[in-house]
Amino acid sequence: CILVEAIGRRPLLKFAGATMCVAHLILSYYMAAQDNGWWSPSWLALAALSLYIVGYSTGMGPVPWLIVAEVFPTEAVGSASAFATAISWAVSFAVSVGFRGLQAKVGPSGAFALFAASCLGCLVFIIALVPETKGKTLEQILLDLRGGSARGVVLATPDSARTAWRA
Repeated sequence: CILVEAIGRRPLLKFAGATMCVAHLILSYYMAAQDNGWWSPSWLALAALSLYIVGYSTGMGPVPWLIVAEVFPTEAVGSASAFATAISWAVSFAVSVGFRGLQAKVGPSGAFALFAASCLGCLVFIIALVPETKGKTLEQILLDLRGGSARGVVLATPDSARTAWRA
């Protein structure tokens, strides 16, 4: 919590996306190097995994859950959190089940390259659409989402959320 409040949500998410992307690229290289007899010390894979853990644990692990609680009106936070949790578990399940098949189709190096591309896409999404919520009220965040830093994206307004949740 101290790190999130001191640095901010967006910078931590950008750091996490970039760090995780680089870690996957290193793992992709390591796997290709193992297959082709190139330079590939075992510590390189360990360093990549450690880098991934640092990126995930400082940004992608905790911060999205905090942002969900900050960008939705109080009435909608429970449903939004439940939906986010369901999506997170579904994607985790899909990756777990599909990894062996993906690895068989594109090889270990290709699988990690695809994961790197996914992290890069996530980084682009963060840069383009995720607002900084540190120290802002819900109204300020929604104004940012309507036309400020998030290029006109509207997730919800307090009135529309109250109306939708009453129905």
